[in-house]
Amino acid sequence: MNVIRRAYTTKSLIPPNLASATKLSGSSKNGQMNEVVDFYKRLPKGAAQVTKPSGPWGHYKARYIDGDNASVTPLLHALFGIFVIGYSIDYHFHLKHHKNGNHH
Repeated sequence: MNVIRRAYTTKSLIPPNLASATKLSGSSKNGQMNEVVDFYKRLPKGAAQVTKPSGPWGHYKARYIDGDNASVTPLLHALFGIFVIGYSIDYHFHLKHHKNGNHH
């Protein structure tokens, strides 16, 4: 339902075919062409402003993932995190019971 509603609301933003024969001949739908022209006049011009990253994930992404800074460091961080979590689980459920001798 949400997809249908979104498609209906964005329909007014999608301009009609500008090269159609009725638009070029100057028929009675000239008002619709004026709406399209007004729509394009209101669009911002130039390049989009660069936003500064916010929050810890935004700073991490800007430092290691985006643009020219892209590297394999996030993959290494993920592997290290998985290792730490796995070792912690092993220690809690198995290794801490064996630190004073065998219990098997």
